Amino acid sequence: MAIFVFTAALELYVIRTLNLAINALSESRERANTLFRELQHRVANNLQFVASFLWLRRKSLPAGSAGAKALDAARARLDMMSRVHRRLHDPSSVEQPIGDYLRSLCGDLIQASDTPDVRLIVRADPAILSLEALMSVSLIVAELVTNSLKHAFKGRKDGEISIGITLDGGTYAVTVADDGPGIPENVATTTGRLGRGILDSLARQLGGQICYERGSGARVRLIFPA
Repeated sequence: MAIFVFTAALELYVIRTLNLAINALSESRERANTLFRELQHRVANNLQFVASFLWLRRKSLPAGSAGAKALDAARARLDMMSRVHRRLHDPSSVEQPIGDYLRSLCGDLIQASDTPDVRLIVRADPAILSLEALMSVSLIVAELVTNSLKHAFKGRKDGEISIGITLDGGTYAVTVADDGPGIPENVATTTGRLGRGILDSLARQLGGQICYERGSGARVRLIFPA
């Protein structure tokens, strides 16, 4: 009887200790998650603040000047990064299928542009990406969609942008296309060199590459291993 009582008491002590440890870990994880969400919120706010500051500086420069154009480009990219950042660290957005996620992200970019009537078509195979990969893919797609909105629909109010995501043999292919005039022959010497450098850098982070296809409309493909 004494052994039974001792054993029961020991088991109850171990169970209570484990419960206390589990509760402490849960509280610690919740505090860490709260701090992480606050940090991400502050980062997104700081990006938006810098974009607003650049806009104020831009207003002091002559319209059409090289400095004004550079500040416009920097402000647009910071604003885009802020949008991506907020969406990636919203749990409800991250858990969405990648097609729905990109549809929502790019839909916001279109509505915030000068051509809100552009149609957006997204076709995506089921895909599960890590947060780091999703960040890079989001920035690449957002940059390409922004480029299409800037260059493909001059002189008209509507058009079409399509985004496709396929998984074949352990390789992802992400395609962004529009029905504009296409990529010019002198693309390597245009003012978009910085943007292409950013795209190439993000693609390398994924272990992939960016391919530009000329034709009736711009078509850019990102290929990277799953």
